[in-house]
Amino acid sequence: MRTRFVLCLFVGFLSLPIAFAQGTDAAAKSKAATHQALAKPEGCAKCATATAPDAGTAALKTIPGTNETMPVGQVENLIPIGVLTVLGCEKCSAEAVNWALQQGSPFADIERTLQTVAAMQKLDCFKKQFGPDVVSRMEKPLAAAKEALEQARTLTAK
Repeated sequence: MRTRFVLCLFVGFLSLPIAFAQGTDAAAKSKAATHQALAKPEGCAKCATATAPDAGTAALKTIPGTNETMPVGQVENLIPIGVLTVLGCEKCSAEAVNWALQQGSPFADIERTLQTVAAMQKLDCFKKQFGPDVVSRMEKPLAAAKEALEQARTLTAK
């Protein structure tokens, strides 16, 4: 029961800042597209929106090792990192980082996810609710995820 609560807590904390960032980014893009359509007399706003890719639709990808599919967007790539870190699996946490990178998540989003998980781990209410065993269990997976991210950055820099 505690694990489920922790998972729900992480999903909530991870999705709110990202959803807010995506929401404000989408509004800015929409405003910029409208301004651009008004500035260029050769095109209209209706045509521009009809040809623009719909940001609200996500691609369906098969989950490795299963026949099931799931929508893949920005948030869906990052949630497994938090979940696997809370569960305490170093190898899985590092693999989740690599998977998110393969799905196209930028380094900045993954780093922000890891920082959010680390910040939640330090909250007094989190420590009080879940105890020191959960907090200490998260240390190694969090370090493994950070290391995997740094290794990926090093490989792409070469």
